[in-house]
Amino acid sequence: MTPLRRMRAEIPRPGADRLATGRERLQAAIDDEAAAAGTELRRPIITGGFMNGTKESSRDPVRRRRVLSVAVAAAAAVAVAATAVVTDNIGEKPDGSADVARPKSTHAEGVLLRAAEEARRGPQPEIPRDDQFVYTKDVTEETDRKTGKSKTHTDESWNSVDGSKHSWNVHLGEGNWTNPNEDGVRPPMYDWSELKKLPTDPVKLVLKLCSPVDPPLKPKSLNGVSKEEWRDLHMQLEGIVLRAPVIPKELRATAFEALAMVPGIKAKPMKDAEGRPAVGVWAENALFEDSLLVLGKDSHKVVGHTGVRGQYDQFSHTEEYAIVDKLKQRP
Repeated sequence: MTPLRRMRAEIPRPGADRLATGRERLQAAIDDEAAAAGTELRRPIITGGFMNGTKESSRDPVRRRRVLSVAVAAAAAVAVAATAVVTDNIGEKPDGSADVARPKSTHAEGVLLRAAEEARRGPQPEIPRDDQFVYTKDVTEETDRKTGKSKTHTDESWNSVDGSKHSWNVHLGEGNWTNPNEDGVRPPMYDWSELKKLPTDPVKLVLKLCSPVDPPLKPKSLNGVSKEEWRDLHMQLEGIVLRAPVIPKELRATAFEALAMVPGIKAKPMKDAEGRPAVGVWAENALFEDSLLVLGKDSHKVVGHTGVRGQYDQFSHTEEYAIVDKLKQRP
């Protein structure tokens, strides 16, 4: 516990949703202990704080105190375990002081939570007007696995902020017009007024973006999100942090936190397009195989995205973006 007290303030602490599973184990332990002791306890009413609203039983105060002591010990274990998930081992320096705890660079959850912290520290992006365009310049390097030869594509796109104007998108050298407010074609996440409406709580964001085939069956908790829905959510959340550079910084941070909740999220060390140390993050059973979100190892900022097109391995990154007033206007 001593090293934990010395941790820096910016290390993320587990919230109520992160402790939900531990809380269930704790309640089960309380019930089992109460049954063994022949003591009947009322289940606590959780109202936001841990064990808030617990009603006391008038039976055998000695046994009740012993059962509650189990709860206190279990709560401490849950808190330590949840904190340990996002930190490296803490070692003692020769002078007896503890090394600073840092998120694990090869652990997906720790990497994504650190990326969320960095996003919150960054500046708020320029707020675009509805009549403007989001300009992006993307660079994609394709390598032929058979010949080893590489080719670089530089693509420029202009997307109407509110979708009321024609947009021009180029991908791998091929351009396409997008008609005003044409559903299913226009890239998402450019309308600032709509982005501001999205929740900045990771659990609420996941539930908001979840789009089941049957809307009345929209899940009310993470436990209700199906495997197929998580696949779609993974892609949507990546779209927020990867394909929409002009978004509220709090929403970007929340998207990173929500990505950390995706089942089967993984991370591994790799190199970015410039050969610098990076971390690749992906999810098991993702919609697209070999698709990795690439973050800088030290900066924890998005530096690219990998993919596969036939026999080609791709590495893409956004080289430039800006808000412009006219279609095909460059910053």
